[in-house]
Amino acid sequence: MPGCASCSFKCMTSNPRLDPARSGRWPGRRDLIGLGLGAALLFTLALGARDLWHPNEPTYGQAVAEMAASGEWLIPTVNGIPFAEKPILYFWMALVASMALGGVSELSLRLPSAVAGVAVIVMIYALVRPRAGARRARVAALLGATIYIVFWSARSAQMDLLLCATTLGAVWAASRVLDGDLERRRGWAWAGAAAGFGFLAKGPVGLICPALVVLLYAVASRRARELLRGSVLLAAAAFFLVAAPWYLALLVRGENAFLFELLYRQNVERFLNPWDHSAPWWYFLEAFFIDMVPWAPFVPLAWGLTPADDRERALHRLAWVWLASIVVFFSLSASKRSPYILPTAPAVAILASAVFTRWRDGSLDRPRRMVALCLVVAIALALFGGAVAVVDQLDGKLASPAQLHRAGVVGALLMAAGGLAILAGALVRWRGRLGAPLALFGFVLAVYTVAAVALLPGLDAIKSHRPFCEAIVAHVGPDRPLQGYRLWKWRSAYSYYSGRQVRSLEGPDELREYWSRPDRVFLIVERAMLDEVRATVVAGEPLASRGVGSNFAYLFANRPEGDREGSQAGGVE
Repeated sequence: MPGCASCSFKCMTSNPRLDPARSGRWPGRRDLIGLGLGAALLFTLALGARDLWHPNEPTYGQAVAEMAASGEWLIPTVNGIPFAEKPILYFWMALVASMALGGVSELSLRLPSAVAGVAVIVMIYALVRPRAGARRARVAALLGATIYIVFWSARSAQMDLLLCATTLGAVWAASRVLDGDLERRRGWAWAGAAAGFGFLAKGPVGLICPALVVLLYAVASRRARELLRGSVLLAAAAFFLVAAPWYLALLVRGENAFLFELLYRQNVERFLNPWDHSAPWWYFLEAFFIDMVPWAPFVPLAWGLTPADDRERALHRLAWVWLASIVVFFSLSASKRSPYILPTAPAVAILASAVFTRWRDGSLDRPRRMVALCLVVAIALALFGGAVAVVDQLDGKLASPAQLHRAGVVGALLMAAGGLAILAGALVRWRGRLGAPLALFGFVLAVYTVAAVALLPGLDAIKSHRPFCEAIVAHVGPDRPLQGYRLWKWRSAYSYYSGRQVRSLEGPDELREYWSRPDRVFLIVERAMLDEVRATVVAGEPLASRGVGSNFAYLFANRPEGDREGSQAGGVE
């Protein structure tokens, strides 16, 4: 496509920030490679070291395990029941990763999220560099990698970071077209394809999130007419080419109930009249400053900063529109969860980078500099307070396994050392400037590294279902009946770590019928249902029990080993 190459060449040569003589054919490729490798290390270090944690990781893990066992690639199932709450992209990626790594595991299940995380960091750099230069782009990418929710999501089996990556990809391409930096046909095709993958990852919001950002940015930058050009149809074509085949395959196969659940109930109905996760309209205003730590508190300081030129002004406009549109959209939903606003993470990194680059080069005005310094000091003092609180809990007030105790000690020491380093950085000048921002970034990076290697695996002692499931396997033979009582429909940790499907009895009548069988049967009961089970059938002492998080699980059998005649089916009077 000659016009495309010509446009790209003009773009690079007309902008001194894209100097092909200095950067080679691919502008900033050394930075991109370095950031990509660094993000890959951060997000994959000990990626499979901790177990799958309730509620969602075991559910997705069991779905992938069942798909791998059955060879089914069209519809995920959990305990043999079609799982229509999420689209297919994550499951396909996890299946491919599992095939490449020799089987379904914690590592293969989290690898799609880690890949999405690396893509986000690389694309943040690619978005910022043409508009604000390589140094600002590096800072934005590094801040993006160390936003808490990005780090956590990149190391979890879930779909939210896939949505962030596809939203960023679509916005990157479309905004470059609107700014005149990318040939229209290529840019709109890329944007549409990215939104299509978003639709495969999270459903309608995969299209809504980037469409909102692009539309409002076009209006704010007075380029709305660009959206009326015929080349925009290429975005629609690419979107349908990527997203439609899987949905059409379901339609052809007659999976109407699955599609209704996936597209309407899990999106429209949950948006308007949710059955869970209800929260007030201001929920995301609080969640933003929690999940986007440690950089979210610095975002307001970017408001009103004088841009260096029109291109940086456009970047800031895009970031503010991006942040506001997605937060407002999800605030209108009656159902709210903090990961919903994960697609705003690139905007957070972009705006925070404006503050930190100016602070570093001395161009940040005094009022903002003082507020930023106070924020850093407040973070340091909060770390000292957190260290004291952890030590207080470990000092006999919280009974904990040895593994968890060691993790707590390491965490307390790390917080105390981090607070001290940040305070020292606030007093010491590094290359003529305060070292507080650098000390804060170094501490965050150290925390994430230690957390990945030691702290998070240490929490398996209280967060993992694996030890309880090992007890199940020890007591229950592979051919013995095993069910749960009124478990959450998608509760899957018992299935995943016991290696067998565990379905749930849904009422007293089903429980009595199951309990009265002549063979020995087994039942998993959680603490909330324990009294109801004891009031329905004669359940003796549990064969095994264990606390998992704030819950407690018990394993019962209807009769002792070898007893096939005794009756324990009657109710307790």
